[in-house]
Amino acid sequence: MTTSDERVATEMGRALMALYRAGMQVRVWPDALSGRASARIVAGPSAHRRRAAAPRSATGEGDSPLSALYAAVERMNTRAGAVVVQLD
Repeated sequence: MTTSDERVATEMGRALMALYRAGMQVRVWPDALSGRASARIVAGPSAHRRRAAAPRSATGEGDSPLSALYAAVERMNTRAGAVVVQLD
């Protein structure tokens, strides 16, 4: 495993742990035919529920499982009306 592979694996673990702590369930699957990956985030049984709206699922696609997960998180934040600042 190269250093860049280790960094990607570390970042993927951080993202999954943050979602797990929030009570979300994450499903990530690769598509070998197209060379892309997809991710779906759904509220788990221990997710923090709000009175107004039931949590909805969010999906994302990307070139790698990590980019698919980030796309799904970005879509979930957009739906929730969260203000997210990109740090480059």
